[in-house]
Amino acid sequence: MDAQEYGYRMKPLVIPGVLYIILYPLLIGGILFLYTLPELYLLILSGIYAVSILLILLIWLTAKTKRIVIDDQAIIFRSLFRKKTFEPKDIRKASFFWTKNNEEIVLLKAGNNKVYYLTDLYFPYNELLTDLEEFIISHNIRSNLAAHYGIN
Repeated sequence: MDAQEYGYRMKPLVIPGVLYIILYPLLIGGILFLYTLPELYLLILSGIYAVSILLILLIWLTAKTKRIVIDDQAIIFRSLFRKKTFEPKDIRKASFFWTKNNEEIVLLKAGNNKVYYLTDLYFPYNELLTDLEEFIISHNIRSNLAAHYGIN
């Protein structure tokens, strides 16, 4: 199996962030137009806006650089700020389950008591699931794969 890289989709993060960046100043401007607020309140509201924009940009940057790489010997989670490699011996269990909205989610439990969720926010998700299933089967990792797909 060749190493395949899967990226994180940004669309679910961008739309709310852009709406906040646009609507917050309009809402505060409307309040200032209707009411006279002391300068201290204006500074506090401006500070909240500036900090929240920095946090939104940090979240966008982290999500934009978020990647999963599955190769023959490891699963690698990468982003701008960290890189975590899991060999087959590090993965305790892989659980596949469906949500109420009929979305498939994979839960990976690692040896360091960490839990990682893989959802359809990774692109292309179907190929990610296929590679993950092959990785689980080839390394005999404990999972509910057969029961999940009704193979029992």
